[in-house]
Amino acid sequence: MEAGDFKNLYENLNKNLKELKELTKNSDSLEATLRTRIFEHIKYLYYSVAKAMVDIGHSIVLENDFRDPLNRADVFISLAEHDIIIPSVVPGVKKSVLVMNKLSQMSYDEVKELVSVSVDDIHKCLDSFQVYFELKDKKF
Repeated sequence: MEAGDFKNLYENLNKNLKELKELTKNSDSLEATLRTRIFEHIKYLYYSVAKAMVDIGHSIVLENDFRDPLNRADVFISLAEHDIIIPSVVPGVKKSVLVMNKLSQMSYDEVKELVSVSVDDIHKCLDSFQVYFELKDKKF
């Protein structure tokens, strides 16, 4: 992935993360039908962001010939081993990746809790990716 491609993706993911924070913060008092639609939107956004983070991370791993990750969550451990992301964000990002295929079976409260505990780590990881691509762009 090139820095220019990442820039557009970063802007979209950043917007989606901010939207996730707002939706989970403000959706408790909504009418049931609207809350259900927002809940489905939260799950969609969360899955999309988590998948994109894995894809970006995996492209960095492949590009730099880091060790092959054991699974999708291990991508972030590999990145932390090489100082691409800070180790403190790994638990939150791993959690989001490990549950992304289970989102459809989770309750509103479970998803809300998941988003609230992991969205900041995902955002920090995304910012680390931005730094990586900016530095990569300057090298060439």
